[in-house]
This record gives sequence, C-alpha cells and structure tokens, in this order.
Amino acid sequence: MLYFKFDCFHTKLGTMQNTKNPLIFIIEDSIVYKNLIVGYLQSKNFKNIKIFKNGEECIKELPLKPDIIILDYSYDGISGLELMQKVKLEYFGTDFIFLSSQNSVQVAVEIMKLGAADYIEKNEKAPYRLVSSIERLSAITKKEKIQKGLNIGMVGFFIMLFIVIITITLVSIFFHLEM
Repeated sequence: MLYFKFDCFHTKLGTMQNTKNPLIFIIEDSIVYKNLIVGYLQSKNFKNIKIFKNGEECIKELPLKPDIIILDYSYDGISGLELMQKVKLEYFGTDFIFLSSQNSVQVAVEIMKLGAADYIEKNEKAPYRLVSSIERLSAITKKEKIQKGLNIGMVGFFIMLFIVIITITLVSIFFHLEM
C-alpha cells in the first residue's frame, strides 16, 4: 500500500476555479475501476465529472479548464506524466492526482516533485483517499482565496489611508497659506 501526503505540496498546486463543485477530469481505461471511482465521487456530491479513456481525449477538452485531473501513470500513447507536463504549460490552474497501480516509491516521489498534488495507489482504500485529496485541494484553494482577498483589502486600506493623509496635508497647507 502506497499513499503520499505532503503538507508542503500546496506551493506547486493550481488555483481551483470552483471549490464547491470542481470540474474533475478522470482518465481511466478500466471500465470497472472507472465506474467504481465515478460512483464513489458522485456519492460524495462531486457531480461535475468528465470521463476519458486516454490522454488524447482529455487534451481535446482542456479548454473547459478542469480544476483537477485524475490520471494513471502509464497509458498506451501519452503517459500520465507527459500529459501533466503538457497541461501545466497552458493550464497552470489545474491540479493533478495520480491514481495508479504503479507502486514504486521512486516513481511516486518523482511525480510529486514534478508537480502532482497527490499520488494514490489503486487499492481498496483508493476511493476514500481520492475524496480526501480532492477535499484537501479544495480547502487549500479556499484558504488561498481568503488570503488573496485579505491582501487586496490591506492594499486598498493603505491606498485609502495614503489618500486621506495627502488630502489632510494639502488642506492644512492651503489653510495655512491663507492665514
């Protein structure tokens, strides 16, 4: 069983557009596993899901700007790693969760270093871990949006404070000249 959780990984993550109902792309070539994952995600109220058999199909739908792409490490054609690298060039706001039978620690660590948000081994606990990972990404994105709002608010406050100080200074200079 292989499952990675890095608390410091959020610096590599995209910015999810919709934290309440993220657009999730799933690339899965196994019909049985696809049905298992999609059914479990839908039971947890993730309804905005698009399913693809391979990376090439997924690439055609990228203009929809998915929040999360769930993919395997290896496919026929473009690999999961190649797909992630290609998508990150144009759609840097997309997060990637690898859901793979590949149980090599070295592969998982390399994928995480290259920007994946999570790496989950396909097993009986994978659906639960997948939901947990999506919820963690959503929580991080909400926190980042709140922080960004606070930063914008602080900048606005200081700009207004500066304007008030300049106005008071100019008014006092004007009245001082008239006396």
